[in-house]
Amino acid sequence: MNNFQEKLKSLRKEKGISQEKLADFLGVTFQAVSKWETGSTMPDITLLPDIARFFGITVDELLCVEAIDKDRLYAEFENKAEKHFRDGRYPEMLEVWQEAYHQLPNDIKVKEMLMSAYYDTDKIRYCKEIEELGNEIFSESTDSYYRGQVIREMSVTYAACRNMPLAEKWAAKAGIVHQVREKILSEIHSGNELLQDISFYTFWSFDNLFYMTVKAVCDGVLSRKESFEMAETAAKLFEVLYKNDEAGFETIRQMFRLHSLAAEYSDNEECAGYHLTRAFELAVRSPEISEHTLGLPLLYSWKIQNAPDNNFSMIETMLNEMQNSKGYSLWRNTVWFCKIMEELEKVIG
Repeated sequence: MNNFQEKLKSLRKEKGISQEKLADFLGVTFQAVSKWETGSTMPDITLLPDIARFFGITVDELLCVEAIDKDRLYAEFENKAEKHFRDGRYPEMLEVWQEAYHQLPNDIKVKEMLMSAYYDTDKIRYCKEIEELGNEIFSESTDSYYRGQVIREMSVTYAACRNMPLAEKWAAKAGIVHQVREKILSEIHSGNELLQDISFYTFWSFDNLFYMTVKAVCDGVLSRKESFEMAETAAKLFEVLYKNDEAGFETIRQMFRLHSLAAEYSDNEECAGYHLTRAFELAVRSPEISEHTLGLPLLYSWKIQNAPDNNFSMIETMLNEMQNSKGYSLWRNTVWFCKIMEELEKVIG
């Protein structure tokens, strides 16, 4: 019923037709049309062909039969792809969205997900595919989400391919930080809507802070001391927001990464030991994460998912880095460092 009522309302407004005019054509009262659009009632089945004819569409289109089938099919592809993504199997994820695009070539959601799959798998190798899909999506859609995704992924892809003029050209299309949608909505909403705006803005602000911090630390623009200070400061901010490690798997991974970086760039043994121990605690905590809603300040009602199937990936990453990273060379022979290594090996078994 919801699909029909929204379709009818959308068609009528799109064509600038009043409820009274549609009612006159069908020989019913305008109150009847109003009830159809609110979902209170449905029209008699014999009226469906006349309603469809009035708007120049088929009955199936009016009842959103095709849309329902597309939504179901899209959900199937999305579930498969998300499982591969969360386990870090990007080539398999890409294959899922390539098949989705083959079956739903005009679906804007599929196009955006395929573009992102190319981007996540290998943005340099698939630069041409990202470029083609990005331009197509940007010209077709006025939705801020899809256009925003295109701007970000096109910019970073061009930069990775060493085409800075185009990278900067696309970046210039984006909005500025104090004019983002969630901030503006928070100024006009109240109640639960306000809390949702704040939690959405907070989560993604910290997500962006993480990537910006890692980029700056790994870019070589900072001194060793500055790199440590930036990583440690970001880690402290995450600790304040996500109290008692109350966070989703990806956020725990980000906190783990920030503490690991702080340990790598620290020149103080006590400080390095603290950050590496915290990274270890987060890695061990990560497989236990289950789906629930956060009750943290600034994140009320934010939902997180279960840990992925490959939930020991963080522990394996930490063990590999401790064994091979040059950043840990100062601490590799200390008692506490060896103890953490032993504990990681026990966990992995």
